[in-house]
Amino acid sequence: MDKTAFWQRLEEAEKETRQRKGRIGWFCSYTPVEIISSCGLLPYRLSGKEGTTLYADSFLHSSLCFFVRGCLEKVLKEEKDLEGAVLVNSCLAMSHLYNALQKYSPLTFTYLLDLPRHAFQSAVEYWAQGLRKFHRALCEYRGIEVTEKGLWEQIDLYLDNRRRLQRLYSGREEKLLVDGHELIRLVEAFSILPPAVFQELIAVYSHDYLHGAEELAGPRVFLTGSAMPSGLVRLIHELGGVLVIDNLCIGRRMLQFTGDPEKGEDPYSFLARLYLQREPCARMKFAGDKLADLEQILKNYHIDGIIFFYLKFCDPWYYYGQLLKEIIKDIPVLVLEGEYSAAATGQLRTRISAFLEMIG
Repeated sequence: MDKTAFWQRLEEAEKETRQRKGRIGWFCSYTPVEIISSCGLLPYRLSGKEGTTLYADSFLHSSLCFFVRGCLEKVLKEEKDLEGAVLVNSCLAMSHLYNALQKYSPLTFTYLLDLPRHAFQSAVEYWAQGLRKFHRALCEYRGIEVTEKGLWEQIDLYLDNRRRLQRLYSGREEKLLVDGHELIRLVEAFSILPPAVFQELIAVYSHDYLHGAEELAGPRVFLTGSAMPSGLVRLIHELGGVLVIDNLCIGRRMLQFTGDPEKGEDPYSFLARLYLQREPCARMKFAGDKLADLEQILKNYHIDGIIFFYLKFCDPWYYYGQLLKEIIKDIPVLVLEGEYSAAATGQLRTRISAFLEMIG
């Protein structure tokens, strides 16, 4: 199978998935998809509708996060067969989204998870209790018994898929055979396909397309920031940049689950530990702690430039960006502020092109 045929097969699988019953939408990468899947439902990640959100704007204020308004617009206008949604209180805007979905959407199940802002042991224990409560609520909704056996099976399946993707991200310090926009596209598929279906597809990709590929050339880029329009990653590729590594909730940060269960550890404690001890997003208290080591890490990857994108009205990522600029001294940083729309990528084309030309 050539690469074009592979992407067509992947898109067909995604199209079939969109038509399935029992889809539970989720938005934040801290959502425990393993629990949703163990209840016989399909965790399906929703990105926001790109462009105007006229309908959603009648329920949420226009100064609220573009991504959140786009998510509401998509649920109300496009994803009408969605059965439910699971949200995380990652920010105030997501809490508003939860309230709007409860009041105005036809979803039969909505749930808001209370995510801690730390990764201390007490926070892990609190998050584990929240995951146990969520599992119980979802089983009650489904009318099934709560069992840990089925949950462990899904944990193992999702861990296997994450590790397969992690291997694609490894060894990118020197020779690059796959651009980062393809890796992010695979993570997107991981986020919406049934885990067993994705397992088959990622096995084909890893076996067929990593041997004999030509080395990529161009300015080596590190991409980080908030939720961003899908076209931004493709735009960097189209303009000649090589995306070496990312720190995105739609990319590598979704995969950083390491370690095995400790002796006697229950599945909720294990999941809580995995989710909280990965690379944090900007809403976490310790998000800025690792920036001091970032510059040396990026030098090991021979990064020529950093592209940082944040959505308007997103304070956590705005302040993270200011800290990033302050700490990183020897690598050029391009800071982009924008909306969650395809039009935003067109507006940013000139700045990205000039930045790639400067660092190339």
